Amino acid sequence: MRKFNGFGKRQVTLAALVLLIGAAGYINLTHTPGEDALPASGEAVIEETPPPAADDYFTASRLERERSRSAAMDICKEVVNNPQGTSDAKANAQNDLAAFAKAIETEAVLEGLIKAKGFDDVIVYLADGNANVVVKTIGLTPAQAAQIKDLIVENAKIKADKIKIVEV
Repeated sequence: MRKFNGFGKRQVTLAALVLLIGAAGYINLTHTPGEDALPASGEAVIEETPPPAADDYFTASRLERERSRSAAMDICKEVVNNPQGTSDAKANAQNDLAAFAKAIETEAVLEGLIKAKGFDDVIVYLADGNANVVVKTIGLTPAQAAQIKDLIVENAKIKADKIKIVEV
C-alpha cells in the first residue's frame, strides 16, 4: 500500500489550474475593453474625463431614487412584519408603503406624460405634497413650464406653488 506523502503531480496541476482560472476571472472583471496598460510608444497617457452627460444624470438619479425608496420600503415591511411591533407603528408603516406605491405610480405616469410633450428626458420626485421635476431641455419656455405644472396639478393634485422645475 502506498502512503500519501503530500501533493502528487495531479494535485499540483489541479491547484495551478485553479489559480490560473481565478487570475483570468479577476483580470476579466477588472479590465475594461480597449484599455491598455501603456501605449505602444511607452509613454503614459493622461485622459481627461468629460463631465457627465445629461443621460448619465437621469440614469443615476433614477437608480438612486429606486435604491433609497427600496431601502425605506424594506424598513416599513420589517415594521409591518415585526410581531412585537405596536399596532400604531404597523399602521403608520402600512400607510407609508401605500404612499410609496402611489408616488412610484404617479411619478411614472407624469414622466411619461411630460416626455409625450416633446421633452427628451425627465425625472419627477414627489414627496410631502411637493413635486420636483428635472427636465432635459435647452431653454425651457414659460409655456412649457406651464404645461408641466398643469400635468402635475392635474395628475398628482399638488398645488402649482409646490412645484419646482429644474433644467438640465
